[in-house]
Amino acid sequence: MEVKQCDFCRMPFQTYGSKICKDCLAQLDEDFLKIKDYLYEHDSAGIDEVAEETGVPRKSIMFLLKEERLTVGSDGDDGGGLLKCETCKKPIRTGRICKSCRNEVLAAIETVAPVKKPKQVTEEPEEEVSIKGAAKLQLK
Repeated sequence: MEVKQCDFCRMPFQTYGSKICKDCLAQLDEDFLKIKDYLYEHDSAGIDEVAEETGVPRKSIMFLLKEERLTVGSDGDDGGGLLKCETCKKPIRTGRICKSCRNEVLAAIETVAPVKKPKQVTEEPEEEVSIKGAAKLQLK
């Protein structure tokens, strides 16, 4: 077991590999469910409305976006520029880096240490619930 700093609250905690302490993980899961329930009823809500009406802090919403549990915007748009790729600064809808930067990183890793790829398991697409407006959210 090692001591790490929680990616959310920045407090040290003991872990076997998790990046988030158990308290923050429980709170983020609860926040996610609040957002999910709200989006089912208010699919045209913006990020500020969701934060205000659910009581979920904007910090939690942004964290869920970067962890790819939520998506901002809709297919074909850039999410209003709310998130930017941490490498090239292009607008993205979810996560931390864009697809092209992710592909470059994966290609670089592959040249250094080729990895045998496991069989792909097909998953059913998750239902998306969206927030319309300047920063429309969707469940990932």
